[in-house]
Amino acid sequence: MGVYIVTINIKRQVEEEWLKWMKEEHIPDIMSAGYFSDYEIFKVVIPDTLSDEAVYQFHYRFNTIEDYYQYAEKSAPDFQRKHAEKFLGKFKASRAILKKID
Repeated sequence: MGVYIVTINIKRQVEEEWLKWMKEEHIPDIMSAGYFSDYEIFKVVIPDTLSDEAVYQFHYRFNTIEDYYQYAEKSAPDFQRKHAEKFLGKFKASRAILKKID
């Protein structure tokens, strides 16, 4: 099992619209692709040093690394393009994979 983490710095002037879109459209589309078992949304509250940006993390859980690789190859480019087109110049994104250690 692992976690695909997407960290987004979003401009505060579009934060409410963006978060609504993420919850109502973007995340449901990602989850319906079938690569992830569940997800959680987090807002970074400490430190809050970026006055013009809010920081969010999205944790998508996958069962096997192959699930993530399939997502990255087949679906991620389209989802990332849609996000970029809708909020061009209003966000920065970074991504990481976490592996669970027993």
